[in-house]
Amino acid sequence: MKNQQQTRFSLCSRSMLLGLMCVPFFLAGCSSSHGVDKGKTQVVAKVNGEEVTVHEVNQYMSHLTQLDGTPEQMRKQAIDAVIDQHLLQTAAKQAKLDRDVNVVQAELDSKKNILIDAYKARQFHSGTAPTDQQIAAYYQSHPVLFSDRKLYQLQQLRVQSSAENQTSLLAQLKQSDNIDAFVHWLDAQHIPYDTSNTTKAPEDMSPSERSLIMQIKVGEAAILNQDQDSISIDLLLATQPQPISLAHAQLRIRDLLIAESAAQQVALWLKQARLNSKIVYTDIAQ
Repeated sequence: MKNQQQTRFSLCSRSMLLGLMCVPFFLAGCSSSHGVDKGKTQVVAKVNGEEVTVHEVNQYMSHLTQLDGTPEQMRKQAIDAVIDQHLLQTAAKQAKLDRDVNVVQAELDSKKNILIDAYKARQFHSGTAPTDQQIAAYYQSHPVLFSDRKLYQLQQLRVQSSAENQTSLLAQLKQSDNIDAFVHWLDAQHIPYDTSNTTKAPEDMSPSERSLIMQIKVGEAAILNQDQDSISIDLLLATQPQPISLAHAQLRIRDLLIAESAAQQVALWLKQARLNSKIVYTDIAQ
């Protein structure tokens, strides 16, 4: 199963939890009991004359998945992190990277995707929640994710190999009695690789990866990915049944059905938008 970073607290007391919840208010300087000018508290630092604002710090903290220390310590850490961002951004601009064609294109793509995602979130949503019957039907039609769900213990091997050498490398993998023999061969040939063990649930895999893993038996390997520089191999070490009951799957299925409904709405909208638009392909071979 994917490793997930867990939020850690230095103290588990109720007072500490309340302190953490109040962090944005410390940042924003909302308290009027000290007679502080609210306008002045919007700037928490200056970097070579450039202002670091409360909004930037709050935004940074909103993306954190791991919190350590007291609220005051976390506030200081967040401010310092944003200051570092300012320093790096200034250095990048001084290196004229903001004019680099790849950087400019990446910025345009990012803005485009943010705008598209915002439009989808606002325009395409399910008007009504899925019914109990729809949820039950989804549960029954996806046993791999629920009633027959298993955890898959995998040894993942990523081998560095140029495209021209991959055929012989895969042939050696097929001839090897087991993955250990294949790894010994890699060592003998001085072929770089890295390996790690992980446990994955079916919902953590892409549909294509899930399909490949479910086709192999314990002790067998699957080629998950090949590119110009490497091959990724997964060896199935063990499986562990871990079904999920309908009662415990309802909220997850509800979210999945809502997402599917939104995707269908997007597809229908795009189909109509294409019909109502004049689209001319100018760079596709006929």
